[in-house]
Amino acid sequence: MMAMRGSTLIGVAILVWVAWIVLATDSEARIERTCQPVLWFGNVATSLTQLTFPKQQESVHEAFESADYACRFTVWRLLHEDAWIESHQGNESSDQSGESDQ
Repeated sequence: MMAMRGSTLIGVAILVWVAWIVLATDSEARIERTCQPVLWFGNVATSLTQLTFPKQQESVHEAFESADYACRFTVWRLLHEDAWIESHQGNESSDQSGESDQ
């Protein structure tokens, strides 16, 4: 019975997190909110490392900063890369057609 309560709690937490992401006002905020748990776990891990292995604190912090960047980049690619490529290909073709007119 205890496992069911734990899994229910995790399920509710995930639903709240997804709702928090969807309710963001713009795409940048959605990306930030999607990756926020990486920073939360990073803060906990950095604090625990500082307590137990103070010399390793900076490397743990940097590892989670890197993981946050990787998360944001991955989410951006999943959501926006195709549109970004299309818009830049459109700009390149209009630049090339402008050069041929001269």
